[in-house]
Amino acid sequence: MAIARRRAAERARDRDPGAWGIDGDQLRLDANRFVETRTDPAGRIGRARRADVFDLFLARGKLSGAGHAAVRRLQDDMAILHRTLSGGGEFGPKIDRSRRPAAFSERRGAAGLRIDAALGLAGCASARLISALCEAEVVLGQPRGWRAVVERETGERLADAQGAILRLACENLAGAYGLIDRNRGR
Repeated sequence: MAIARRRAAERARDRDPGAWGIDGDQLRLDANRFVETRTDPAGRIGRARRADVFDLFLARGKLSGAGHAAVRRLQDDMAILHRTLSGGGEFGPKIDRSRRPAAFSERRGAAGLRIDAALGLAGCASARLISALCEAEVVLGQPRGWRAVVERETGERLADAQGAILRLACENLAGAYGLIDRNRGR
């Protein structure tokens, strides 16, 4: 009976995606050289995250910290709006003083207003480019080839110019968030 229970527990663990973990052999492949990992106290890989174009530009000194932070701020709001990644709901017990059922809808609405305000101040071309790059990754979890997106959205084919256009869009977004923050302080 003990053997049957152990095997049933192993089968249940094999079916639970949360227990699968990350394959260290796969992370050592050359294709995964831009994957950032964090280990837990036992030395196991606890979290892995693939660097995107914004991380690469920041690491190479081609994007300011403000531009990078602005993109991450926009992505966080997109996650809340679409209820993905950091925008997930609560799973804790609902006892006294639980949130109203409409509270999440209010959070989503507020996130949508923040996105509209920031992209509206960033300018049409910058907003279109940043949205095209960020939404696929945030909503679908699939990063797109950034050069193809820049070419599709702007028509630019030169590699250096594509990078410059993307950096400019990020800086415009940072300026938009700076203006929003200054106006909120009034």
